[in-house]
Amino acid sequence: MVLTVFSYYIDVSNLRRYDPEGRPIFVTCVTFNRAPILTDNVALASASYQYVRRLGAKAVAWVVLPDHFHAVIELGDASLSDVVRLFKAKFSGQYRSARGVKSGRIWQHRFWDHIIRDESDYAHHVDYIHYNPVHHGLVLSPFDYAFSSAHRWKRMGYYDRTWGTVKLPLVEKLYGE
Repeated sequence: MVLTVFSYYIDVSNLRRYDPEGRPIFVTCVTFNRAPILTDNVALASASYQYVRRLGAKAVAWVVLPDHFHAVIELGDASLSDVVRLFKAKFSGQYRSARGVKSGRIWQHRFWDHIIRDESDYAHHVDYIHYNPVHHGLVLSPFDYAFSSAHRWKRMGYYDRTWGTVKLPLVEKLYGE
């Protein structure tokens, strides 16, 4: 596939990703046509995550919304492309099997990623992930949303009980949605 961007031609079929050793990465994956299937199948997402954990990847912050998920991932020895590819493949296979179908797209092609630069960038992306259910109007407080690591971060003392109940303009940026 070739895209035209400002009169330049970019061949996106050969996209290469940089896997920084030891640096966490923010990732967003979106379902095909934004089908709202993820929260109804969060057990499949969890099983798929456990499958890629074997590669050494660890999600330190995450949220699963109906049509997309965000995570900050520490890769270990795995490559980001392998982690996302295997997660999507595992979820897709389980999803199709549960519905008795043999084919059909489940995910948008590719995914969005951002290498975390420093502590401030890390904190901002973790906050963005945990505030996302409020941003999308699913709940009034991030701690009212079940499919998120916000509860664990609150128990660790990162948040107080009122965090995220008031609009957070610095967290409102859209990352890969």
